[in-house]
Amino acid sequence: MIILYGHIPAWGLPDMSPYVTKIDCYMRMVDLDHELVPQPGGDLTKTPKGKLPVIDDDGTIVADSSFILEYLKEKYGDPLDGHLSDQERAIAFSFWRMMDESFYWYLIQMRYRRDEDFALYDPFWSIFFSSVPPEERAEPVRAFRENILNEFFYSGRGRHSTEDVEHMAFREYDAVAMQLGDKPFMMGDTPTSVDASFYSFLLHAMRVPFESPIKDYGNSIPTLVDYLDRIYNRYYPELAEEKSNVV
Repeated sequence: MIILYGHIPAWGLPDMSPYVTKIDCYMRMVDLDHELVPQPGGDLTKTPKGKLPVIDDDGTIVADSSFILEYLKEKYGDPLDGHLSDQERAIAFSFWRMMDESFYWYLIQMRYRRDEDFALYDPFWSIFFSSVPPEERAEPVRAFRENILNEFFYSGRGRHSTEDVEHMAFREYDAVAMQLGDKPFMMGDTPTSVDASFYSFLLHAMRVPFESPIKDYGNSIPTLVDYLDRIYNRYYPELAEEKSNVV
């Protein structure tokens, strides 16, 4: 069994990181036996690249979602993408990169830029900073947020106003919706690996408690709403059943 190390589940998501969610979704799509193991309060300096996800495949350690995907395809085959033409592979790769390297920053704005959004992390600080006395947690929490916002600024996105960043997000939603069209999956009638990326980042933007025009815009596009439901019901049946029982 492959061990997939992530952060922790939060806000109804399999993991609070879209990159961890992406690999979990991909392994569900290709039916790879794996276990998602949370690393609450883990020391990321001990991971190969100082971040998650990381997989442990019988002693082989691979870090970073892109390298993990390449490793899994090379070792276990590529049942999802084998039928794609070279041009389709190029399109899928470009969208994968857009979600990883661009759309990601819209999630950062949704979570970190406003105090009221960042406050949604409050229930988790006792987990992430369990070794720090409660009365001393304010400083590491402040430093954590400041570090993320510095990355946001130096990425270029954080130099723009909130409204301008929202506008950029809307345009990328439009591109995703145009690529999907009336197809059930992004590249056609069957799922491909890029669907794991689309699903993860759209899920983290559209199905979270962070209220934002970015969230609202995605949910205003019926085909994207249906797309999320389609993958959720197909690959996360235990969560879908749990949700239906609650309702």
